[in-house]
Amino acid sequence: MFSDTFPGNPYTIGNNITVAFIDDDLNFMKRAFEMLKEGGKVEMELQETFWSESYGSLTDKFGVNWQFNHESKEQ
Repeated sequence: MFSDTFPGNPYTIGNNITVAFIDDDLNFMKRAFEMLKEGGKVEMELQETFWSESYGSLTDKFGVNWQFNHESKEQ
């Protein structure tokens, strides 16, 4: 899933969309987050939130924004 930039926010090529990585495999998600943060900038480390066991966001080394959200199969 991806979304565009909020209205009125400036953008450059790379940050004009955000890629949302949603998975039920927490270990796989953590590995992907660690790989993408190399050379990038972490906005929010993976952590528990009120809606998810693990959520985080970062901008990778190419300027692409990512959001990671763990969604358990057990709801």
